[in-house]
Amino acid sequence: MTLFEIKAYSSKAYCWLAQVIVLSFVCCALANASNIPAVKITLCDTADRPESYRGKFLKNFKTLQKGERDWLYRDMDLKRTYGPRQPGYKNLQQLQQALQARGTALVMVPIPGRALIHPEYLGEIDYDVPRARKSYINYLQKLRDTGIAVPKIDSLFEQTQSKPMFFARDHHWNHHGARTIARLTAYAIKAEKKLYSGIEKQKFESFAVGSDHNQGSLQRAALELCEQRYPKEPFKLYQTVAKGSDDLFGDLPEPQIVLVGTSNSKSSLNFNFDGFLAHYIGAAVINKAKSGSGFGGALKDYLNSDDFRQSPPRFLVWEVPGYYSLNDQAFFDQILMNLRGDGGQS
Repeated sequence: MTLFEIKAYSSKAYCWLAQVIVLSFVCCALANASNIPAVKITLCDTADRPESYRGKFLKNFKTLQKGERDWLYRDMDLKRTYGPRQPGYKNLQQLQQALQARGTALVMVPIPGRALIHPEYLGEIDYDVPRARKSYINYLQKLRDTGIAVPKIDSLFEQTQSKPMFFARDHHWNHHGARTIARLTAYAIKAEKKLYSGIEKQKFESFAVGSDHNQGSLQRAALELCEQRYPKEPFKLYQTVAKGSDDLFGDLPEPQIVLVGTSNSKSSLNFNFDGFLAHYIGAAVINKAKSGSGFGGALKDYLNSDDFRQSPPRFLVWEVPGYYSLNDQAFFDQILMNLRGDGGQS
């Protein structure tokens, strides 16, 4: 072998060795990348630290992440599993049976997480949507298995929603979400044909009465934590009236459908959920929901009231955000004791 041939061979060998080394680095990098935990998409370093969420307001928004198109999410919006543990389902079944003994059907409306309905706005946020949806669907079915009437809210997963049902930077639904889920709830009530047939019917109409702007709860948290400002979100205002009347539910027979729930059903932001319910059910609805009383404050107060004791409704609609686990044994012990007549009168 000549000197020229030796040099050419050595050059090729070096090139081959360099390619092997580079390929090894690439393979190692890819292997390590698969083990890197998902990056949390946050607004600022302060928002990424759980200890930053001090005080009555901020503690409810731990921890903020940003999606696409100025959507904000908190941990409760990104819940992976829905529904209580098995004792919780037993409590709910006992609640349903105790109400049934008084002639009342329980209708539960578990509001799905914002990311379940609108995964298109998640952006780079790490969230297993199919797994979370499966858990939520299982939650609804387990409620039905206890004898509770539940709207087919999971049918909303079958296609992308044409309009947002929730605010981009607030934990509440908007008027479109309230109307959509009211319609599904009405279908569930009408499916209880025996009870529904005994309710006095009344026609209602709903119409827009203006608009407002919402300084959303999540964007207020972002402002406090990160000094990050967002514009207020517009939303429509609706009103529902009985046909032939100018007053909301004016001069109607005593309602046989009662709504209890959270600020989604009754707050300074009027989403008209009770009005849409009356519209689609075709019967009067009395709203006993309460803002700021957690998942069951309104339910507890209503079941302890003289209104309920003296005249139980045909249907009791319980609106409750799906992120609540409903594992509070003390809560159920108290309301079940009162329903069974073992507790004192309040």
